[in-house]
Amino acid sequence: MWDNVKVLYIIFGLLLIHLTASQGQEECGRLRESQLYDRNEITSADEYTWIGRVGYENSDNGAIEFHCLSVLIHQRFAILPAHCVLNIPKADATFILFGDWQAQQNFTDGDCRKVKGFVQCTTPPQRVDIEELVVHPQYKSAGTLDGLNFNIALAKLERIVDFTDFVQPICLPPTGEDRDKHIGLRLEWAGFDKPRDVEDLELENIEDEWRVKTQLQVASLQFCNSKIWNRRPLFENHLCSAGDKKSDLLWGSPLMAFEVLDGKPRNFYLVGIQISSISAPGEDLDSFLFMRILPFRSWIQKNIKYN
Repeated sequence: MWDNVKVLYIIFGLLLIHLTASQGQEECGRLRESQLYDRNEITSADEYTWIGRVGYENSDNGAIEFHCLSVLIHQRFAILPAHCVLNIPKADATFILFGDWQAQQNFTDGDCRKVKGFVQCTTPPQRVDIEELVVHPQYKSAGTLDGLNFNIALAKLERIVDFTDFVQPICLPPTGEDRDKHIGLRLEWAGFDKPRDVEDLELENIEDEWRVKTQLQVASLQFCNSKIWNRRPLFENHLCSAGDKKSDLLWGSPLMAFEVLDGKPRNFYLVGIQISSISAPGEDLDSFLFMRILPFRSWIQKNIKYN
């Protein structure tokens, strides 16, 4: 099944560069403060430019499908859930599409949209093949009781991604950040909606195909374990949200925060990637579950290597 992409469970490589939110501030997590307050559901063309759609080739008919998202953290590396590597039936993850603003099958042209009387356009998205997929060695099958734990993987890209106005990496979490820092806060969340059935798509507005954003309120693990996720235990590597269900985004969609420097919001950094969601039975609560990135920061860095 894996003729073209090699899945590795090993830790390899030497750390040659630090991907931090405190170093190289202008090189990752680019943020425009005005976009934080615009209350738009659809992102701007140059907003959250690290989100990539993971392309899968269907082994039955060769069709291209998109089941998950990845998050660009480096010119040759992106983060995605481990279950998006190992638990997608009849399909292999073979490439990632960066700089895509509208989720459609046309990969050769840029996307255009009229916004407040002006037309915004992107350059054609970059389709980059996956060279290797590195799954965290402690990840177990999604079907096991603790299958939500260590649900993280790295995609090593076949070539360097060209950084443009529409393709930029996000920063990793700052070293030494308080693990409970985000409890009770509203964090940024963005991505593409999950595909609907063909019958539903005929009734849906085309606006649903665009990259979207919202905010989620982070809850404590104790609250989520007792009120929402009580049928499946959560672990300290998790973050969960609590509230009304918002968009139903593809797995791997990033949960993000930003640093404040000299009284101004600066670069975004990656807090977590979405790995699951649930509606609490008997409770008026919905929850999205995220794999925290901070505990895996060293693992990520140790697995980054250069040609």
